[in-house]
Amino acid sequence: MLIICATLIGRLVIIIGHDDYIAAAENHSTYKLTLAETRGKIYDRNGVALAGGASCLKALIIPSADVSARLIGKLPLEKYNSIESRLKGVYPFVTDVSDGSCECDGVTVYRVPQRYSDHSLAVHLVGICGRSGGESGIERAYDEWLSGAAGELTVTCRVSASGRSLDGADREINDTTRNSDRGVMLTIDSDIQNIVESAAAKHMECGAVVVTDIESGGILAMASLPGYNRNDVASVLDDARSPLINRAVTPYNAGSVFKPVVAAAALERGFNPNEEYECTGAVRIGDTTMGCINHTPHGKVDMKKAISHSCNTYFINMSRQIGGQAIIETAESLGFGMATRLGARYSSAKGTLPEVSLLTRNAELANLSFGQGSLTVTPVQVAGMIAAIARGGEYIEPYAVIGLTDERFNIISQPYLPEKHRAMSTSTAEILCGCMREAVLDGTAKAGASDKITSAAKTGTAETGIIKNRKKINQAWYAGFFPYEAPKYACVVLAENGTSGGSSAGPVFKEIAERVSVQH
Repeated sequence: MLIICATLIGRLVIIIGHDDYIAAAENHSTYKLTLAETRGKIYDRNGVALAGGASCLKALIIPSADVSARLIGKLPLEKYNSIESRLKGVYPFVTDVSDGSCECDGVTVYRVPQRYSDHSLAVHLVGICGRSGGESGIERAYDEWLSGAAGELTVTCRVSASGRSLDGADREINDTTRNSDRGVMLTIDSDIQNIVESAAAKHMECGAVVVTDIESGGILAMASLPGYNRNDVASVLDDARSPLINRAVTPYNAGSVFKPVVAAAALERGFNPNEEYECTGAVRIGDTTMGCINHTPHGKVDMKKAISHSCNTYFINMSRQIGGQAIIETAESLGFGMATRLGARYSSAKGTLPEVSLLTRNAELANLSFGQGSLTVTPVQVAGMIAAIARGGEYIEPYAVIGLTDERFNIISQPYLPEKHRAMSTSTAEILCGCMREAVLDGTAKAGASDKITSAAKTGTAETGIIKNRKKINQAWYAGFFPYEAPKYACVVLAENGTSGGSSAGPVFKEIAERVSVQH
């Protein structure tokens, strides 16, 4: 046994010391590291990548005592501490770095694709992609197509039999990320989206903004506040403001922004817009008194003044003449009470319309006439209504997806054509446009008026019934279109917990209208 052991030990010493055996051991294996994994991109209408177009830096590190010493001072202390144990190992590894200053012998820095930048646009619409695929928004709705365009960037290192990388040896780079150039094209315009997000953030803490193309119905911008960083979702999971919710497709109390629907229902049934009504500030309905703001009388009002000054009692009186069925029918023709199909498998919430049977009750009908009660609407639905009025009465369902694209941005599959139908006559739409124009010139919408671009709008201050810190929580709306003479854009602003539609949401509309008109 001693002789056998001595023979084996001697043989091992020969193997360890022989150059040929060393070379054989060094060529014994390879080690592949993934620098990036990609999937199909999400583009705006002009081919700008909203997801899949960012990049970041990653360092390939060959562990050794020398490399560990070189990285001291080249990496932030927190970063160095997080990889210190791996630097003592034998296997090469990849880690994120903020810049290329750490590159040295044993450390190679690569610029690689990243799904999202820290300041990307339209985060709520585009959604989030996690380890298992799309989790929300377009990422989830089109997960199968986007996942099918998978690519990766890998580097293969030669390692010794012990697993230690051979620094200086050739490395093989395999890049199939071009497979991910195909994707989904949205109606979003990045320039307008950027304007909307910056204007909203300047004036609001929580809310939503939707801008649509009046001619096509396509959504040019969709913003929800507060936003969040998709590369650090964990930091907002406990935020009481719920940043992950897409408020643009979420139902809210409508308030007076719903009044154009009631007016359209009346006009379509022969109501005379010039007929005057004496507003005394309030009306008694059963045991309840309903009225205008602070029960302030408006005096004699016709439809133009009633809309421009948001007279509740006028609409209560009008609703009694036309009935609840007429209002619900008109609301449904304008997309309320049903989900808005933004894409093939992506829709907004339905919101709620009261049952017609309940509207036989005077209080229920009165509440609906000025947008209160059980009625809820989404900002996207309101944008569809405003665009239909500006378009001359034709309703086009707002949508966000143009289609699926190949690697050269060619549309190879259009999910569907948005629904189109006439919701009101051209003459009704013209009357409503004039009323909304008056609201901007001399009514509740004056705060959104601009001397640079003409517009028409309707405001709303919706009561929620919620009281927080002894203060009533209201939702403030400003919904309009511009330019007035040749309508091109519909814009809806919702400011959560706002003071009024004019003061809280109007400045956002004004800034968007002015900046968009300059750039487009």
